[in-house]
Amino acid sequence: MEKIEFKGKIIEYTVERKKIKNCYIGVRDGTVKVRVPKKISQEKIEEILLKRADWILKNIDKQKKKVTVPKQYIDGENFRILGKDVTLHISYEKIQKPKMKFWFHKLEIILPLEYQENSKEKVKQLVQNFYQELAKKEVEKAMKKMTSKIKLEPNQYKIKNLKSTWGNCSSTRNISINKKIVMYSPHAIEYVCLHELCHLEYMDHSKKFWDMIEKYMPDYKKAEQELKS
Repeated sequence: MEKIEFKGKIIEYTVERKKIKNCYIGVRDGTVKVRVPKKISQEKIEEILLKRADWILKNIDKQKKKVTVPKQYIDGENFRILGKDVTLHISYEKIQKPKMKFWFHKLEIILPLEYQENSKEKVKQLVQNFYQELAKKEVEKAMKKMTSKIKLEPNQYKIKNLKSTWGNCSSTRNISINKKIVMYSPHAIEYVCLHELCHLEYMDHSKKFWDMIEKYMPDYKKAEQELKS
């Protein structure tokens, strides 16, 4: 972790050196991440950060104000699935194994009677497994659609627990997609897949890169706005 001082405040950041032409600064969950060309000097990195320091500090403060309430995994709690608010319904029946159903705005879990006294961990496990399986299904569908459109395919793609980005594409042509993307709409999922696939052609965020995205998804900014919300 690197540090710089600006107006009496310390900005901590991480640096990722890649085969790119330009520098990119991102702030997510209060963490500053800088992506830079491999041969750039530390002095140049600090110069760039100081020029954007006001913007960086503003975004850090904004994100710190966002309070994330841990999920309780209880009946009536709301979850975000495919861009919609979904209510969790938990009931108990005389059955041997848990059952789960998802439709419209409802995620229903039916548990054996033995779980009535202590169901939180089991419900948590079931919901997390549901998200994981749904992410696999939706990302696979989006990848097939986008690879068919642009005629480019990665060596492989995986769904991971990424902390600071919705996706990434490595220099070895491997793509990773954040498993939390399943909380957003199918359109947003398609955009993230398209974004990373376009990096197979352009490893930076140049005008040509964005022109390519716009060519295959003219309304991509709607998806970007959704992902920022």
